Amino acid sequence: MTSGVFILLLIGIVIVGYFISVHNTEIRLRNLVLAQQEVCEANFDKMWKVIKQVTHVSDTYLETFKEIYPKLISGRYQGKDISLIIEQNPPLDSSILRQLSTEIEANRQEFFSQQRLLIARQKEHSVYIHSIPVCMILPNAEEIKITVITSDYTESVYASGKENI
Repeated sequence: MTSGVFILLLIGIVIVGYFISVHNTEIRLRNLVLAQQEVCEANFDKMWKVIKQVTHVSDTYLETFKEIYPKLISGRYQGKDISLIIEQNPPLDSSILRQLSTEIEANRQEFFSQQRLLIARQKEHSVYIHSIPVCMILPNAEEIKITVITSDYTESVYASGKENI
């Protein structure tokens, strides 16, 4: 009798342990998805702050350049024979525009990577809660709704099934 009770007790402990493991795995996956959603939000915020900061610098540079440039060339040649003069005006520094382009590309690529990870984690959670025996153990587990940032253009292409460039 004692060996039968011991076996039943052992089976009970294994079953309870498995239920706890299933529950903890679902919680872990759910929290990973929710945390990744927050990472995406923070990354999107950072991306726009970087772009705004770089654009502000370039806007300030361009405004300053527009103020100084006319003053540099105005009134230079009054009363002079301008046919002998060769212009040497300061060039507009295009490195700021290159920096802006680089920042935009790098930040958008990083944001895309974070979005891709969010989608993958959400799918992993979804597959887990719908697989057997988990769906029987956790019948009320709900899929996690995520927000994937896209554009009106992308939505219209997918709705129509056509991309006409």
